[in-house]
Amino acid sequence: MTSFVPKHLGLSHIDRTDVINNHTTAFANVLFGDSKSDVAIAVADGTYIYIEKSGNYSFQRRSYSVHKGQPLLKPMMLVASDGYILTVLGPYLADGKNSDAKITEHMLKSNAENITDWFEKDDVLIVDRGFRDAIDILKDFGINSHMPHFLNKSQKQHTTEEANESRLVTKVRWVVESANGRIKKWKALSNTMPNSQIPYIGDYVRIVCSICNAFRPPLVTSTDSDKVIARRMMALAKTPNKLKDKVLKNGWDKKRVIWEKIDDTELESFPELTEDELRDLTMGVYQLKQAKAYTDEHFDENGSYEIMTHKEEDGVLKAQIRSRHTSNKTYNMWIEYTQGLNPIIGWYCGCRSGARTVGCCAHVASVLWYLGYYRTEIENSEAKSSKVHIDFVHDAAVDIWSTSSDSEEDE
Repeated sequence: MTSFVPKHLGLSHIDRTDVINNHTTAFANVLFGDSKSDVAIAVADGTYIYIEKSGNYSFQRRSYSVHKGQPLLKPMMLVASDGYILTVLGPYLADGKNSDAKITEHMLKSNAENITDWFEKDDVLIVDRGFRDAIDILKDFGINSHMPHFLNKSQKQHTTEEANESRLVTKVRWVVESANGRIKKWKALSNTMPNSQIPYIGDYVRIVCSICNAFRPPLVTSTDSDKVIARRMMALAKTPNKLKDKVLKNGWDKKRVIWEKIDDTELESFPELTEDELRDLTMGVYQLKQAKAYTDEHFDENGSYEIMTHKEEDGVLKAQIRSRHTSNKTYNMWIEYTQGLNPIIGWYCGCRSGARTVGCCAHVASVLWYLGYYRTEIENSEAKSSKVHIDFVHDAAVDIWSTSSDSEEDE
């Protein structure tokens, strides 16, 4: 803490110029720095260090997290857009008085590590929704903040503009989650700390973060194509979702008679897509990682992949995808396609972020992945892991009376 940490962690060990020149990704600079050379961009988020229940009832209440359901302490991390850890503040208590927004307010008003001098006017801080109550104070200090949008009480889906802006934020914000995951590779920080170690938790976190900065490679390395992709994302963020307008205008989301159910073997007109083309459509790999699991659930009992095509309009298909969070919720989604270059014209899904044009949601990605890539590149007989696993687990929801009657008839 005396000789090593100060050289590798803390706002005093690195200045804005170094962050701008050496630790700002092309994506962050184009998306939120307006391609300027004098804007520092950072990402903030709190992480969790779990502790034992304290015998001090006052401290027990203040350290208990309703969100996580157990006692913990919260270090607040500031990282650059390439994952380099700028500083760690805290640790803070975990009750409602120590939300991410309250911690941010405390950092600014107490000028922790001279943070208000380090940040200059029009610098950027990328945050998540937990910082919503700190947006105004960040603005008062001249810091531009960006976070994903909230749904209003009466709103079921983000507008195309809101969904696009949220996607731009998540394109950069994920590095702080990965930085948090990187320090949890140390078992002492990933497991429950004994209360005897509470005085040293802040030091342990800072030492590990310093080790990561000194000896681990950056989480993100910019490539020559990143600026091109980022500019394309900025252009798409201003593009309306024409297929959404067509679906709602023509009532395709309410009419059933205009759709004809077929299986994938009958859909020969859907274009083949390469992995690179899929990544260009999704603007990342996260949605494609979920595609296989969504696809497995979309097969019927006979092993057919069912979709619906429009009876009167060529090049439009409809599919229904089950939510991975709620078993009784499904989402309708539509894809418009053609032949030739850029064959996927548009998409629209009924989920919260399904109207965006900067990439697509995981539901749309799963259909694109299966129809455009999987069924032509991989043997359909390949075992589907999610269905294999359930064969080894008992299901208490099975009707035991019908099972008993069947066995009696067999006898």
